[in-house]
Order: sequence, then structure tokens, then C-alpha cells
Amino acid sequence: MRSARWKGIRSISLDEVPDPQPGPHDVVLDVQACGICGSDVHAYAEGAWITEGAPMGHEFAGTVAEVGAEVAGIGVGDRVAVIPMGPCGACPQCTVGHPNLCADLSNSARGGLSDRVLVPHAALGRQLYRMPDTLTFEEGAFLEPLSVATRAVRSAAPDLDGPILVTGLGSIGQCVLRVLRAYGATDVLGVDVSPPRLAVAAATGAAVLDSRAEDLRQHVLDRWGTTVSPYQRGGNVGTVFECSGALPVLDVLPELTAPAGTISIAGLTSSTPHVDLNTVAQKELRLLGSFAYTPPDSAEAFGLLAEGRVQVAPLVSHRVPLSRVEEALETQHAVDGSVKVVVVAD
Repeated sequence: MRSARWKGIRSISLDEVPDPQPGPHDVVLDVQACGICGSDVHAYAEGAWITEGAPMGHEFAGTVAEVGAEVAGIGVGDRVAVIPMGPCGACPQCTVGHPNLCADLSNSARGGLSDRVLVPHAALGRQLYRMPDTLTFEEGAFLEPLSVATRAVRSAAPDLDGPILVTGLGSIGQCVLRVLRAYGATDVLGVDVSPPRLAVAAATGAAVLDSRAEDLRQHVLDRWGTTVSPYQRGGNVGTVFECSGALPVLDVLPELTAPAGTISIAGLTSSTPHVDLNTVAQKELRLLGSFAYTPPDSAEAFGLLAEGRVQVAPLVSHRVPLSRVEEALETQHAVDGSVKVVVVAD
């Protein structure tokens, strides 16, 4: 079978490798669709979080091809969406209810940009979700990023009636915005610099801002007004979801957030940002990291997809066959021309 492997900066190859062989607790899928994630782009273009020869792709859905003898409730031919993260269940983080911070993720499924992929220790409703006929494989491939977004929203617990800012409208930001809308948030502003990403965000009914055309700081202050904390005047945003990883955006967020407000950090940066900790302290801001997802987050995300409460199909801007996988990564890297690139079986 073919499998996309990272070879170096902006260099991957589609290697011929042996088909995966399932153990008694494993499942093998024929991959039908795999989304290109922002972290895939960082890996491809910068060498971030990857080593030479590593398989790529973790947002995927497919058809069950082989089932281990001890796997229950899953059959050959089932159409499934995948949660690739496989926590150990035994480390200190797992045992206190934080499996997203597991110290040993060796049971994770890797290599969604392949013809076939092994899902270790597969369990229905945990690693695998059987998709209704109403969901396409492309939509199923959004389960992983939608789970990331669902965790960010659930952990931040925003006031859905108050001002909410979403900075960065890549996959995670778009999913955060859609989860917020599904939960009933009405006063949401999405910020990006990419015209197609702004357009699909606006189609949800949210307000959008092109921060290359208009100053983010001034727009937010004009839109939602100001508040006064003990030592300074600042913005009135109750909750910010930072999904861009852009340092100029991160610089201004403490000022724009209301006293006792929350800044949820879901995006990753290429370099270490400066953070105005004086403002964080003096306004008692909650600076909240949000990483990956837990099983309840994924179950909630799958429900949002299966029930049609979140629509992700409009996010697919490009479909590229596996045989042209490097083109897919280059296309996702060009933010002005893409929203979500999905690699499909060929």
C-alpha cells in the first residue's frame, strides 16, 4: 500500500509499505478521506513535531477492512470516523481524568494519509464512531478537529449571550465558531486574513473581520465598547478563542478581554510569544490552554455531526487524490486560497 512519509522541509514521499496487520484488539481501515491539519502544515513546511520517515495524517474516516478477533461491535464494511489519539489509561494524567495529556500515546492511530491504516485497541464509541448514511467520509474526517473545538468551547464555558471573539479561522477556528453557533451564541466575531475562510465563516451568520484590511484592536473596541479594571481601560470581550497562532494577535488579546474574562488558547505558534502578564494579573484574566480532547468531547462532537447541528461540508475547499498528496499540503499551506483540503482515495 501507499503511505505518505515526511522526508524533510517541504518534502514528503508516497512510499510503498506493507499493509498493516491487525492484532486481536485492532482494526484496519481503508482510508476514504483524510483532512490536512494545521499541525500537518507546520510539520511539512517547518519540520515541527515530526521526525524523518514518520507517517502523516490524523484526521480521517474510512471503511473497516479487517477486525481483530477480540474487537466487539465492529464489522467489516462499517463506515467509521476515527479518533486517532490512544491514551494509555494508566499514567498519572489518565488516572485523574486528563487522557488528552497522556504521557504515553503509543496506542494512537497514525498515517491517515495512506491507503490503509491500523487503529490500535479500537473500541466503538471511543476510537471509532459508526457513521450514519447521512454523513459522508469527508464530513467524518472532521470528527478529530471538531473534537478539539468542542473541548475548547466546553472547557472555556463562555457566556453565550456575551461578546465572543474567535481569532484564526483555519480548521479549528471554523469548528469552534460552528460549535458556538450550535450552542446558541449570537454575538460572535471571527477574525482572519484569508478571504475564503472569512466567507465560509460569515455564512454561519457570525460577523467577520479581515484583520489585514482593518485594525483588530480598534474594531473590537468600537464594536463592543470598553471596560475599566483597577489600573487600565480595555476591551469588553467576555471570551476569546485564540486559534491563529499569530503573534500580533496574541499581543493584543489581554487588552481586548474584559476583566475576569477568558482567553482560550487552542492554536499553536511557531515561536514563543510575548504575553502581557501584568494585564492578565490586574484584570484577573483566565488564560486557558486547550489541547486535543477527551472521550466526552469526542462523543459530543460526533453527536453534533450526526445530528446535523454542525455543518462542516462547506469547509471543504479542495479535494486532492492521495497520489497527489504533496500538492494537498502545498494547497493547505496557501491560506489565501484554501479553507480545508481533504485527501481522498484514488
